[in-house]
Amino acid sequence: MPTVDLQTAFKQPPKDAVAYFRSKGFTVSDNWWEVWQGAHAKAFTVAKAMRMDVLEDIRKGLDQALAQGKTAKQFTDELAPLLKNKGWWGKQIWADSEGNAREVQLGSYHRLRNIYRINLQTAYMSGRYRRQLEGAKTRPYWMYVAILDGQTRPTHRTLNGKVFRFDDPIWQVIYPPNGWGCRCRVRALTEAQVKRMGLQVEQGEQYIQDIQAEAGTDKTTGEVIEVDHKQINLPNGKSMRPDVGWAHNPGEAAFGTDMAIAQKIGRVQDIDLRSQTIQALNNSPEREAVFRQWVSQKLQKIEKHQELQAAREFDRLREIGMTPEASAVVGFLPDDVFNYLADKKVNASRVVMISERQLAHANRPKHKRDDVDVPLHEYENLVDWINNSNAQILFEPAGKALIYVIDKGDEAIKVVVSFNAKNSKGLDMFITTYRTPMDSVKSDILGGKLEVIR
Repeated sequence: MPTVDLQTAFKQPPKDAVAYFRSKGFTVSDNWWEVWQGAHAKAFTVAKAMRMDVLEDIRKGLDQALAQGKTAKQFTDELAPLLKNKGWWGKQIWADSEGNAREVQLGSYHRLRNIYRINLQTAYMSGRYRRQLEGAKTRPYWMYVAILDGQTRPTHRTLNGKVFRFDDPIWQVIYPPNGWGCRCRVRALTEAQVKRMGLQVEQGEQYIQDIQAEAGTDKTTGEVIEVDHKQINLPNGKSMRPDVGWAHNPGEAAFGTDMAIAQKIGRVQDIDLRSQTIQALNNSPEREAVFRQWVSQKLQKIEKHQELQAAREFDRLREIGMTPEASAVVGFLPDDVFNYLADKKVNASRVVMISERQLAHANRPKHKRDDVDVPLHEYENLVDWINNSNAQILFEPAGKALIYVIDKGDEAIKVVVSFNAKNSKGLDMFITTYRTPMDSVKSDILGGKLEVIR
């Protein structure tokens, strides 16, 4: 089996990987275990990078390396002079957050290469996870693939060829990378491929064991740091344990499995807890950042599509055609809205989504002729519009549609969500956004064409 050339892969980076990386916040830490597992996927950190400007330089350098396909050497050569000028280099006497002094290793070429390799590999795998999750309807079976050479850990080899469903809890633990330098990956398979290859689909949840593992020693206090960890125990008696700090799925932690979240929300009995959860999800800066990045990259594709269409280059047009399955989550329906729709016999799920094709459809000529179109770049604000506490939420009985109205003075922005009962994914699908006079909205409410939910 050929080895995976990560540097070559990064030269053509999945844009989801860039979105993943840019969705991370900033967290300052003394030691790597202080930013733990799933939180690390959302909060970019470099152990001992106590200065925000240093952390920002490293993050910007990695961002450019991923987006532009730079090599590890280019990354280190460009970043090292900046860090040296700011004093984050070599061994220094350094005081931790409690005022205890000790000698520590700050920046070095070796350390920058490690930062490059680990962060970019994690971002790349996160992008693969996102795409595989989007294709899970047709390829629901995922196979763990290890590189079978002398460099691969024996415990990682034990998982090679193991197949689990995409929604098996085991992927929350073992989706690669599973440690420093891990080159493992996941291959998505159809049901026909599984049968043809004679593979067995296993139930991984029963293999997961919660354990305590040693993460390191606090050099100031001498305390041995133990953390919660996971181990995979296979039926053949062999075990696999990700490196400490790696027993999580960075793609799931950053993007979330939104339909699974929605299903769990529906099972929460405590109304206050359910409402708080929905509010926290809808107000998440990380989620909004990922959505804005998704819209930005789709707009680039739409603009290219329109250019080719105008030039009548139909062969190339088909190559970059709109993909209806490529969708992004806009938000989750709160209880009062969800219950109102249920009372109106509208079969809605908790999730409001927009697809790539619908985003392209929003740019249709009719809206431009009628001068009611919302510029495409403003669609990045959809998350904010729908989750804005000041937005008026209405119901249109005739079309059984949910309408969000954002008051802009004399004018309003209307976001219309329809519910497709025939949609096999069971997703609420965003239809269109347009501008309309605020007086027109008020008139429709008074005339009974629109009902006020809140």
